[in-house]
Amino acid sequence: TIKIKQLLWVLAEDYGLENLKRKTTRPLKNMKIAPFYGCHSLRPSDALGFDDPENPQSLDAVIAAIGAEPVKYDGKTKCCGFQVDLVTEDTAVEMTGKRLLDAKGEGGDCMVTPCPFCHINLDNYQGMAEKKTGQKINMPVFHLAQLVGLALGMTAEELELSRHLVSARDILNPAV
Repeated sequence: TIKIKQLLWVLAEDYGLENLKRKTTRPLKNMKIAPFYGCHSLRPSDALGFDDPENPQSLDAVIAAIGAEPVKYDGKTKCCGFQVDLVTEDTAVEMTGKRLLDAKGEGGDCMVTPCPFCHINLDNYQGMAEKKTGQKINMPVFHLAQLVGLALGMTAEELELSRHLVSARDILNPAV
């Protein structure tokens, strides 16, 4: 039988947090990172059984293991709006803005997600979310593999961070 696992599960369970901490060559000190689990990383919980869908801690633990501070905020387990975009872009943009502003309001410098759909949505819709909410968001969003790659010594160029719509340059300068 084949068991499919997400990167988050592999890092937290198989590779291990202590091992990740030991292998970190560039701790992301002074970075306050908002973990965004989204809805597909945790649900359906009876089938996945990886983390508590109401109060997950695995992504927070990975953030701490690479030297950053996880930010506690409402909405880290909510939907980013990606699936909703198939029906109504306006609602998807509203959901995206809410998630980002929740994280920013609690002091997040940036956001990280293990979900590629969330990563795309949270980065791509920020400009539209700013217009809809009337608030500047400017919240860089990383995929988990990129953030871990930085902590393990990879460069921004190797991780193609320049492809993000919301630049991470300002928050990365002190850390990397």
